[in-house]
Amino acid sequence: MYDCFSIKDKVIIVTGAGRGLGLNYASNLVKFGAKVAICDKMEENVVNAEKTIKEEGFDILAQVVDVTCKEQIDNFVNQVIKTYGRVDCLVNNAGVLLRRTPEEMTADEWDFMMDVNMKGTFLFSQAVGKHMIDARQGSIINIASIGGKVALYGRLGYCTTKAAVEHFTRVLAYEWGKYNVRVNAIAPGYIKSEMNADLRADPVRYKAMVDDVPLGRFGEPDDLIGTLVFLCSNASAFITGQTIYVDGGKTTH
Repeated sequence: MYDCFSIKDKVIIVTGAGRGLGLNYASNLVKFGAKVAICDKMEENVVNAEKTIKEEGFDILAQVVDVTCKEQIDNFVNQVIKTYGRVDCLVNNAGVLLRRTPEEMTADEWDFMMDVNMKGTFLFSQAVGKHMIDARQGSIINIASIGGKVALYGRLGYCTTKAAVEHFTRVLAYEWGKYNVRVNAIAPGYIKSEMNADLRADPVRYKAMVDDVPLGRFGEPDDLIGTLVFLCSNASAFITGQTIYVDGGKTTH
């Protein structure tokens, strides 16, 4: 029974893994024995991420990919298939956040967030999903956010994209269940990252955010790993269309 939690030798793609939470996902997945392929739009991030993971003693496939470009995605997925023979799991992590009030946000900024957060998730799911359908197995994990469920100030565009990711997850799970392709989402709460470093540096804002979390703290990046490994593993074989909130209880009220 314990073997069902293993992800040893599973082939996993992590998008937006050049730094931050994406890099932490990839770094942990290889330590659990997975064969991991990562991509990021910024070449410098890709080079640094590959170096970091190899210095830890693990091999990894890394490539520059713009998640809004279908051609680049298809080329990358084909390279992963050529290298490892299949894709067992896809982690759609690539995302952007621009803090803007509704009245100051530009149309270009709105489109940018929609393209990366939503279109990128769709394009990568489509590209990988075709191989999973042929194999009659696979797990797609979309990185959503508590912003898809609750309102966050200055994040209208971001919250809208993450709400879309949640419903995309449900519909795709419904569509592809007949192929034994599972689609779920992880919705992180307040997790320490580069995106919120400025908020954590403000003692007043930081205290207000922490006070709103029942567990009374910001999450650590590693707090997300257990849920990620679970959804990649066969232990979650009968779970699809779900969003798991890893938020310290933030969305309970």
